[in-house]
Amino acid sequence: MVVLTDRGTIMTLAKRHVVILGGTSGMGLATARLLVDEGAHVVVTGRDRDKTNRAALELGPGVGSAAFDAGDADAFSSFVDSLDAVDHIVSFTGLQPAAPVGDADHYMFASAFDARVWAARNACAFAAPRMPSDGAFVFCSGLSAARPRAGRSAGAVATAALESLCRAMAVELAPLRVNAICPGPFETEVLRRALGPDADARIVQLAKNVPLGRIGQPREIAHAVQFLLTNTYTTGITLRVDGGTLLI
Repeated sequence: MVVLTDRGTIMTLAKRHVVILGGTSGMGLATARLLVDEGAHVVVTGRDRDKTNRAALELGPGVGSAAFDAGDADAFSSFVDSLDAVDHIVSFTGLQPAAPVGDADHYMFASAFDARVWAARNACAFAAPRMPSDGAFVFCSGLSAARPRAGRSAGAVATAALESLCRAMAVELAPLRVNAICPGPFETEVLRRALGPDADARIVQLAKNVPLGRIGQPREIAHAVQFLLTNTYTTGITLRVDGGTLLI
C-alpha cells in the first residue's frame, strides 16, 4: 500500500504479497525474514522441496513455499497461476560456473543465462500482468558484471545481461518498478562453499580487500532490497551493496 503524505509517498510492505525466488538460504532467507517482520505475506521458492519447506517453517506461520526451477517457463507460469496475489518479486537465482573460455561450452553459458536472466524474464512475463501498478521487481546481479574474473566468463555475461534486462523492463513494464541489486562479498553458505575448507582464513583475507574492512552480512542486503521495494521513485538502477569493493 502507498500512503500519501505532505512529503510525498511512503510505501509499506504490511499485507503485501512478496515472492522471493531463491529465498531458502543466505541473502534470500534474510530478505524473507525482514519482509515477514515488516508484515508482508511471503512465499519463498527454490529448487529443493525439502529446503523450501524448512525455510518456510523457520520463517514462521503463514509463510508459503514452492519448489520449482525458475528458469523453466512452464513451471514458472504454473506457479504464478497458483498464487492468490502477487505485489512484488525478489530474485536471488543465479549460477557462477567456472571454466576457461576454451572449456566453457554452450551448456555452461546457457545454464548461467537461464538461472539468472531467463528466470528474470519469466518473472516479468508471467507475474507482471497480475501485479498492481505500484508493484516492483528486484533481481540479484553480481560484481562480475563490472569486474569479471578469469575463468568465469559465463557468469560475468549473465550478470551483465541481467542488469541490461532490468533497464529494459523498467521502461517496458512501467509504472511497475524494476531494479537490480549487486552484492559484494557476503557471509553466506554459497561463499563458504566457493572458498573451500579454509573458508575462515580466506574470508579474513577477502575482507582486507574491501574498503570497509569486512564482508557483508545478509541482513544488509535485505535492507537494500526493502529500499528498492518501497521507494516509489526508483527504477531501472543497479544498486551496489559491496562495501566499496569496486572502488579498488
